[in-house]
Amino acid sequence: MSTKVKNIVLTVLMAALFLGLFGWNILKEDSTYLYGERREPATFPELTLERVISGKFMEEFKDYTLDQFPVRDTFRSIKAVFSHYVFMNMDNNDVILEDGHISKLEYQLKDEMLDYAADRFGYIYKNMIEGTGSKVYLSVVPDKNLFLAEKGGYLSIDYNALASFMQERMDYAEYIDIMPLLSADDYYYTDSHWKQENIVDVAEHIATSMGVPFSDDFNVNTFETPFYGTYYGQAALPFIKPDTIKYLTNSAIENCTVTGVDGYGKDVPMQVYDTVRGSDKDPYEFFLSGNQPFITITNPENKSGKELVVFRDSFGSSLSPLLIQSYSKISVVDIRYLNPMALKSFVLWNKLSFENADVLFIYSSILLNSSITAGMK
Repeated sequence: MSTKVKNIVLTVLMAALFLGLFGWNILKEDSTYLYGERREPATFPELTLERVISGKFMEEFKDYTLDQFPVRDTFRSIKAVFSHYVFMNMDNNDVILEDGHISKLEYQLKDEMLDYAADRFGYIYKNMIEGTGSKVYLSVVPDKNLFLAEKGGYLSIDYNALASFMQERMDYAEYIDIMPLLSADDYYYTDSHWKQENIVDVAEHIATSMGVPFSDDFNVNTFETPFYGTYYGQAALPFIKPDTIKYLTNSAIENCTVTGVDGYGKDVPMQVYDTVRGSDKDPYEFFLSGNQPFITITNPENKSGKELVVFRDSFGSSLSPLLIQSYSKISVVDIRYLNPMALKSFVLWNKLSFENADVLFIYSSILLNSSITAGMK
């Protein structure tokens, strides 16, 4: 076969490939959810003359075509495999693989984010907690880069500096240091969160620091749905095995009453462990039904009358059940989904009381260092 013929054949094949992909992209139904990346894809942008002239249409159209490209996940996996295993890059778009753990690099401490978080907490303290006789505590959950970054030679934030910053700004709270109790293996391999079965010592340290009784006598159970964490989709590596969610039960957990609220503030019955939510897009929502603005847990077995209010992010979803035994009532609050006026309304409606209660602010370094973009109100 002559060179000319080869060039013609190659040109025809390439043209067929591009035209085929183009036609496939036009004919295929748009994806409504990117399960691998656990997010909604960009949709076709509004087409107007003004948006075309300003450049907004083409900018959004670019995002749309990237998210809706045929076999997108396959191409992402090929790129990730070559980046990690062929070119031996340390990271792929800031996603690292170290000791079997997938993680996202976090290496810039953002003072404006910490300031914002401290201001939000300070507002809640000044306007709702101060003068109620409550004991206020603070704890910071480090992300697993604390244990992976130095070992792999990656950059990371100064976790001690982050904790010190929050302590200085929240001088009304007693700091409970849990970092020495943790290691990389206390976190899921494919996700940012910690494993509930591995943080019993953390829960005990928090409980004893707040002066309440705690027993480490739990039953360990396994949730059958495979857990492909957030980082699994970001890494796009096809050879990584999913995690397994294990959860702990005892008499207090099994016999407590859990109540959430709907969009109108009305009570909605819930569960400590939600098998329906856990079988959906994010299995970590198995714990306390995921991101809920307000949850009340009543423990009839604890007759002390002692109450705990937990201001938390998603890490508190798996920690809070372990503390049920230590209190008669626990209120779990996520201010990312509850603005200050709504929080005040719960106080006025007697759904939430700070009178002589323990109040725990427990937040991850990930959220504190991204408080504005994370939607903290």
